[in-house]
Amino acid sequence: MEWDYFIVGQGLAGSILSYNLIRNDLKVLVFDDPALPKSSTVAAGIYNPFTGRKMVMTWMAEQLFPYLLKFYKDMEAELGIRLLYNIPMYRPFLSLEEHNEWSIRLYEDSYSQFIERILSPQEALIQVVNPMGGMMLKMSGYVDIGALIRGVTDFLEQRKAFCSERFSYHKLQILKDHVQYNGHSARKIIFCEGPSMSGNNFFSWLPLNLVKGEILELELQEPLTYIVNRGVFVLPITKSYCRVGSTFDNQDLSWEVTGRAKTQLLHKLDKLIRIPYRVIGHSAGVRPASLDRRPFIGLHPEHEPLGVFNGLGTKGVSLSPYFAQEFFEFLEQGKPLIKHVAISRYFSLYYNKF
Repeated sequence: MEWDYFIVGQGLAGSILSYNLIRNDLKVLVFDDPALPKSSTVAAGIYNPFTGRKMVMTWMAEQLFPYLLKFYKDMEAELGIRLLYNIPMYRPFLSLEEHNEWSIRLYEDSYSQFIERILSPQEALIQVVNPMGGMMLKMSGYVDIGALIRGVTDFLEQRKAFCSERFSYHKLQILKDHVQYNGHSARKIIFCEGPSMSGNNFFSWLPLNLVKGEILELELQEPLTYIVNRGVFVLPITKSYCRVGSTFDNQDLSWEVTGRAKTQLLHKLDKLIRIPYRVIGHSAGVRPASLDRRPFIGLHPEHEPLGVFNGLGTKGVSLSPYFAQEFFEFLEQGKPLIKHVAISRYFSLYYNKF
């Protein structure tokens, strides 16, 4: 066979999966249209062990976070570029009860590995609105997704494994044990199309939940050395530049920025930090999530040469390295996928279509 895998789409998911398959000595050909918008290029790329308003531990954090740190460091070494930025994250408490609850959790092994320290109200940070104190987290930071995608594109082009073109579904020939496309053949094709999966008839039956998010870029008048996260995140990139986000909108799925989202973000920001700032940029993206907030990974119920790796949502930076390896082991070694991510959990939706 000419190729082991075709990969369609080279956002974060397609980049990580194709890189990981090649690292495992497989022949991969990636198809990507640079003209199509990518949520990955807008996303902040934050990884964070506690998520949401209630600061719940991120799903599978104990497995995902040690894995992602090693994965991105190894990737940096091979590609020769900086990707991983370990930055502490500060999460203000909203009440004394919350402060007391987390002070107890600090002594539980499952939580303590992610918590640097608890700050009392007397230790509250000057730059942040945090009268009840807060907690400083470790194993947090961000991945430069734009640099990662550019680095993987170069990595693929050096191996003549990249086709800069829009994939045409009608040209795909599906045979019993392989696929053919434009004169090329591969054992399998994996679709990593992000929001565009909704237009892919092979996998449009999966319950993709598209969510629009908007992010502001700010110029700060004093340096911030940690991420602040409560209601919105404030991510410092340089001493004077940061990104603030994100909104959540599942009605307006355009890629256009809105004044409503900007107002919403600034309203929350002014309740979170005390640093003077100036807005210098505004961007929007549509991210691919799932109804149960778990990825879509697996092979088509009827056409085994077709696969999907999608639905990573807001946690793509933390989910994609670990599950790219899990998918490899499923495809090449027969190791079952865990039920939470396997698309077999939705096979009934496919069969009910007919």
